[in-house]
Amino acid sequence: MKKFAAIALTATVFLAACGTDETSDTKEATADSGVSETDKDVKQELMKFYMAIPNTINAVDGDLNLFEMGQAEGTLPEGEELQTMKDAAILSAENAADAVETLEIPTALEGQQEQIETAFTAIMESYEMKAEALAKDASFEAADKKFGEADALLNELLVEQDLAPSSVYNEVSQ
Repeated sequence: MKKFAAIALTATVFLAACGTDETSDTKEATADSGVSETDKDVKQELMKFYMAIPNTINAVDGDLNLFEMGQAEGTLPEGEELQTMKDAAILSAENAADAVETLEIPTALEGQQEQIETAFTAIMESYEMKAEALAKDASFEAADKKFGEADALLNELLVEQDLAPSSVYNEVSQ
């Protein structure tokens, strides 16, 4: 039993020493590659945050998407049923704008805060424009263009962090 304890203790010390060496090797490799821990944090936080944007919007914009799909396919109902659908889509658009406003920018992204806030303003304006358009002719071209501005701003941030550009608009229009 004493031999087993001695072997276990030796193994534990050996493994702990190896773990310390790996940690310092990793830090040295990171320093050598020119990527700091802060840069990694920003990249990770940006990816998590970027994915939270469409998830937050998709939680509330279902009726708007349903209307837009029906409009694109030419399958919208008529009369009172159409008005009910429009009213639900208006509420959905308003809720989407409100949802974007509730998103909190992580502290790791404070260097990108101004650009993110500008993108969020464009997204909120886009949804407000859609709500207004639903009360009139339901033409979303100007609103979609406004959302494109937000996508461009967010993609700049992704590219700056060596991440692949994407489209929040494509993610929320499904």
